[in-house]
Amino acid sequence: MRKVNPEVNPGEPVLLGLDAGGSGTKWHLRRGDTTLGQGRAAPLTTLLLGTPQGQAALQELRDALPTRPDALHAGLPGLAHGSDRAAWAQGVLAQAFGLPTERVQVESDLDLAFRAHLEPASGGLLYAGTGSIAYGVLADGRVVRAGGRGYRIGDDGGGSSIGRAALRWLTDALDVGRVPGGVLAHELHAVMGGLDWDTVRAFVYESPGASTLAQLARPVSEAANQGDGAALEILRQAAQALADLAGRLRQQAGLPDWPIVATGGALQSQPLAVMLREALPGVQIQFRAHEAEASARAGDLFKP
Repeated sequence: MRKVNPEVNPGEPVLLGLDAGGSGTKWHLRRGDTTLGQGRAAPLTTLLLGTPQGQAALQELRDALPTRPDALHAGLPGLAHGSDRAAWAQGVLAQAFGLPTERVQVESDLDLAFRAHLEPASGGLLYAGTGSIAYGVLADGRVVRAGGRGYRIGDDGGGSSIGRAALRWLTDALDVGRVPGGVLAHELHAVMGGLDWDTVRAFVYESPGASTLAQLARPVSEAANQGDGAALEILRQAAQALADLAGRLRQQAGLPDWPIVATGGALQSQPLAVMLREALPGVQIQFRAHEAEASARAGDLFKP
C-alpha cells in the first residue's frame, strides 16, 4: 500500500478507482495528477456486495484510504451496463462511501479493462481475474471472444480455477490418508485455518461461489514464489489455459499477429506472468493494470 499527504492539490476533487474481483480489490486514489494512495483490499464482487463479507470488504477499503473520495468509478464482476443490478450496486457503493449516487459510476470489470487499454482492431484483451476471458473488437465493430463461461464450466487459468486446482491437490492427499506438508500446504492453511476435511469443506461450501475459490490464488502464487513444485505446476497449467484462450481469440479474429494486453488480478502473480510469456512464444504481450484508469474515469463525473 502507498499513501501520500492527502492535502496536495487542495480544491480539486479526490477520485477513487476500483478494479474489484473475487481474488482482491485494487484501488487507486488521486487528486488531479497526484496519486494519494493505492493498494489492494479484500475480494469484492457484485454478488458479495449485499453480504456480510462484502460489507467487511468495504470497511477494509474505507479504512485503507488516506482521505474520503469525492467521486468513485468501479469495475465489478457480474454487471451489465444500465441493468437494474448495476443501479443497485451504484447505490450500495454510494451509501458505503457517503456519496450521492450521481458521483458513483459502475461497469463490468471486463468493460473497464478493455476500454482502459485498447481501441477496436488494436489487439486482444486477455483478462484473468476470478474468471478468464479473451476479448477483442474488430474494425467493423464485431466482437470476438473465447472463454468467459463461468467457473462451473470454464474460467480456466483464472483465480477460481487456480484455487480449485490447489484444493484438488490437497484433497487428493487427504484421500490417501495423508496431510500434505511444504510451502503450498502452509500457505493454504494460513487462508483456510486448517487442512483437515471439515475445515476445507466449511471454507468451500459455507460461502459458495467463484470468489471463495479465487481467494486461494494468492497463496498458490506465494508458494510458487518460494519454489514450491506443486504450486508451480498449478500455475503452469493455468498459463497454458490462458495461452489457449489467446490463441482461440487470434484465430477467430483472423489476425495471428494480434498483440495481447494481459490484465486482471490473477496476472498480478509474477510466476504466472512469466509462464504465460513462455506459453506464447513470439507473441507481443503487455501486462497492465487499470485501477488508475478507473480513478481517472471518476473525474468525468465533475465535467459539465
